[in-house]
Formats: sequence, C-alpha cells, structure tokens
Amino acid sequence: MRRVLIVDDEPIIVRGIVSVLEDSGLDIDLYKAYSGEEALRILAETRMDIVVSDVKMPGMDGLQLLEHINREWPECRVIFLSGHSEFDSIYRAVQGDAVTFLLKTEGFGKIVSTLRGTIEALDQAQKNLETKHQLLAQQAVTRRLFQRDALSALIQGSSRKVSADGLEISLQKPVLPLYAYIESGTADLPLEEYHGKLLAADRALRLHLAPYPIQIAFWNHEDDLLWLLQPDESLPMTRCMPYVRENLDLIQADIHAETNLTLAFALHPTAVPANQLSDAYLALRRRICRGVGLPGMIALQPSHSRDAAPPLPDSLLTRLQEALDHMNRKEFMSAFSEAMDSLRKRTRMDDPFALEIYLTMSRLFLSHINRRKLHDSVQFPGGLLGFTSAAGFTSWNQSADAFTELAQAIFRCGDADQGNRSQAIVTRIKDYIACHLNRPDDLSLTSIAANAYFNPAYLSRLFHQVTGETLSEYISAERIRKANELLQNSGTRIGDISEAVGFSSPANFTRFYRKMTGSTPQEYRDRLAHSTFQSNPTA
Repeated sequence: MRRVLIVDDEPIIVRGIVSVLEDSGLDIDLYKAYSGEEALRILAETRMDIVVSDVKMPGMDGLQLLEHINREWPECRVIFLSGHSEFDSIYRAVQGDAVTFLLKTEGFGKIVSTLRGTIEALDQAQKNLETKHQLLAQQAVTRRLFQRDALSALIQGSSRKVSADGLEISLQKPVLPLYAYIESGTADLPLEEYHGKLLAADRALRLHLAPYPIQIAFWNHEDDLLWLLQPDESLPMTRCMPYVRENLDLIQADIHAETNLTLAFALHPTAVPANQLSDAYLALRRRICRGVGLPGMIALQPSHSRDAAPPLPDSLLTRLQEALDHMNRKEFMSAFSEAMDSLRKRTRMDDPFALEIYLTMSRLFLSHINRRKLHDSVQFPGGLLGFTSAAGFTSWNQSADAFTELAQAIFRCGDADQGNRSQAIVTRIKDYIACHLNRPDDLSLTSIAANAYFNPAYLSRLFHQVTGETLSEYISAERIRKANELLQNSGTRIGDISEAVGFSSPANFTRFYRKMTGSTPQEYRDRLAHSTFQSNPTA
C-alpha cells in the first residue's frame, strides 16, 4: 500500500481529490493537509510515497515544500497541480523524474491516471535498485566475515580489543541498534542456504535505506540478527530514526517475500556508544522475548566420568532457553525431546548426571514460571518444592513425563495469553474508532497505529487476522451502523448524520452510503418509517 498526501489550501479541492481517489480502486493510504506547514508536520513523522500538491498556497508554497521533500524524503514523488498562468514558468524551473505537473483544468480523472502511473514507476524503480544492489552483494561477503568476528566481540561483551579497520561504521561515534529475531522459516535449512537467506535479508534492509546517508554493519548469531546504523555528518540521528522506523514494514515484507523468513524487529530508542552495545543488544532481545510477543512484531558447566553420557550441552541449553523465551513451541519441543531422551536413559535414581539434568530443567522451567507469573496456571508434582528434589519420583522416566506435561501446559498458557493480548488490542482499536468516527483524519492507519503503539502495517495484519476483515472494511461498516442508528431518529438531519460519521458533505455521505448498502440514507429512513406505520397504523 502506497501512502499519498494531498496538499491544498482550499478544503473543497482536498475533499474532492480524496473522494475521487477513495473510489479509484488504487491501493493507497490517504492523508490530507491544508497548508505547506501542515504537510511538513506530517512528513516529519510519516514516510510518504507520493505528494499531490497545489503550487500556489499562502505561506509555504508548493516549490518550497518540494525543497523539504527532496531533502527529507528523497524517494518521494511529487505531483504538482497548477493553473495556466504559472504552468510554463514553473515547469521550466523544476525538472526531474520525481516531479510531475498537471493543469487543474485537466480534471480528477487525469489525477487518478497520473497517480496510477507514478505508483507503477515507483515499483519499477524499486526493482531496478534491487538489481544494482545484487551486483554489489558478492563484494560484501568477504568483508562481512571480518565484520562478524569484530562485532561479535563488541556485542557479546568480550574484553578483546576490537579494531575498526574494515568495519562500515566508526567505533568512535554512537550507533543505532536494530535487532531482529527470525521467528520462522529456518527449520531444516542447510547451512549454506541459511546463510544465503541472511545475506538476502541484509541486502533487503540496505536496499530500503540506500536513499539515505546511513552506514550499516550487520551481525548475526543463529536466529538473532543485529544491524548497527550510523548516519554520516549530514544526517542528524533525530532524522535517521524516522527513516529507519518508517521503512521497517517494507523491509519486513520484502525479506519475507524473498527468503520466506518471518522477522520480529525491535529498534533501540537512542543511539549508543560502542562500549554499550552489549547492554543495548540484550535489552532489545528482552523486548522481543518478553514484550507483547505477537507474531511478526515491529515496536517501537562440569567435567564428566569417562563411561557416563554427558549432561545437557551448552548448545542444547541455549536452544531450550531461547525457544522458551520466544514461546517457539516447535523448536522447544525438538530440543526438549533430546534433553528428555538423555534423562530417560538413566536407570539409577542416584545417578549424578541424571540429577544434574533434572535440576537444570527444573531451573529452566521455574525461572520461566516466575517471570511469566504462571504459579496458579501450571502444576508440577510436589509443587514448587518438587523442582528442588527428585525424591517424589520412582524413576527418571516418570520425571521426564512430568516435565513433558509441564511444557505442554506452559505452551497452552502462552497460546491463550497471546489470543487474549490480540483480542485486547483489537478491542482497543474498535473503541478508538467508535470515538473518532466524526474525525476522519484520526482514522488513518498511521493515527490508529500511533494510538495503539504498533507499527501500522503490523497492526493492519493483526486486526485482519483476529477479525477476518480489514481496518478499512470495519471502519466503513461502523459508519453504516452509526448512520443507521442516527437515521432512526427522524428529527436528525442528514447533514448532521454525515458529519457524525466523518463526511465533509451530505453528498459524499450519500454516495458512500449508496455504495455500501445499495440505497440512499433517505430511502433507508423512508423504508423504516413505512415499516413502523404498517406494524402500528394507529400510531
């Protein structure tokens, strides 16, 4: 979906263009501004793909607005609307592929066709840019091998001194950490193919951030990914933040389309110096692991005897811990089966290695139960004290069965909790929509997402997953429901009803109502009155 901003100091023109575009069938999210200054305020927070603007406006005119757009959002295309008197002089003054001129006398149909062509040009430009970056990708492979080792020392808190030679960032300046966790798409992948997908994910991010002067370093540890972003001297960090934030939904979608990897993102709220990267990385991991935890998020040991099988290896414990933190049932149960196989092989209840496995698993589960406050939701033989001693079991096989039941109960609680969180978010969205039906500017996807503190594209997907309908479909249905409720009062004027459900004119409301229901508001009111009279003719 492309974002389009309409700018004109005459509200009737803005409303007319918006009305025509809403009926055009284009996949766009519309925004409105009634001055150049208001447009700038919107552009300061929200990435726009296309701006349709009048040239002559009081205060900041269209050409001054263009200067800001070229500087702040260089990928944005501009369509100017002008009169005959200024067309020739402005056309000679401004040339470029990113700017199109239309005469106001050409009508709304020309605006729609031009907008459709501009969207197609944006899509093609994106494909061309991707091809260019594919040619450069191979050159970056060798450099990334060094980068990964150097960055690992920084991110994992190693005391080893790290040289900045060969890195794409300066360690003398702060960097902005962007963390991503691969939620799905890596199961059973060969190592070579897995690393190919990681490089493709990095390439997709660099492709979207290429228009901005940002240096990027990439690091990964298994399914944990981290990008370190550092703007050059011409771009303040305060402007770098919205560039990254506003591209995350596109980056996430492109990565999934190209690699089939589903990534959850967490962006650090501030830039950090190199010596604080380890703490920032752990904080971002906790945000994904212990935060809302909904799919596809965007946010803001001992020696052993020679003849005994070893206890759980570090790699297996890491898999168990990370899968439980992220509530990744499939990965957890896979690693968990390995751990329980090791426990079930033990025959003596005084086997010290079996006891080590038992206590290790007890600590893993107890820590999770405490953090998630699941004490009243799951049970274990012997209660909490059962985690400290295996005395209540007659065999290790029996204890493995108890751990299995506990794991299943924990994931059942996680599924229910996720469903409850999803439903609570949707309920909050619906309440917000109900309170703002008469204020259409507050019902844009960006405004709704800002109120719910989620990325717009992610929130749109979540709403559709939970309700089975899109946000725009729900808003339209709510407008009809509210309008029908008000139409039942014969004393309420159609004009007042149109304002109450967010329309600037009765004509626009009537056109919308007919499109949704097949009849006009007055016809609905007449049918209602006729039905009432037939049921009570003496009234």
